[in-house]
Amino acid sequence: MGVYENLLPGKENALTPEYLTVKCHFSSVRMLQKQIEMERRSGKVILSSATSPGGYYLPAAGDTMEIRKFIRTLENRGDTLRVLESARELLEELEGDKN
Repeated sequence: MGVYENLLPGKENALTPEYLTVKCHFSSVRMLQKQIEMERRSGKVILSSATSPGGYYLPAAGDTMEIRKFIRTLENRGDTLRVLESARELLEELEGDKN
């Protein structure tokens, strides 16, 4: 089971890196971050918040604003295209459902 399967939807339900490290049986937060990076590259949309206490979470149903903020953050950091593509695809899918 990956990190994605342990996450909850919504920023208010973000799980701290320390908690996830223990829950997912990683030896360090760095190992957790590597796993999240791999899952994101494989197409999973895992959002993160740096605001205290910070953590990782899934997009809440229909919350396009959070996905937009995540995309902007990735663009500003210069992250890989595949991670951006996954987030953009989810955004398009959600916005398409509204039309």
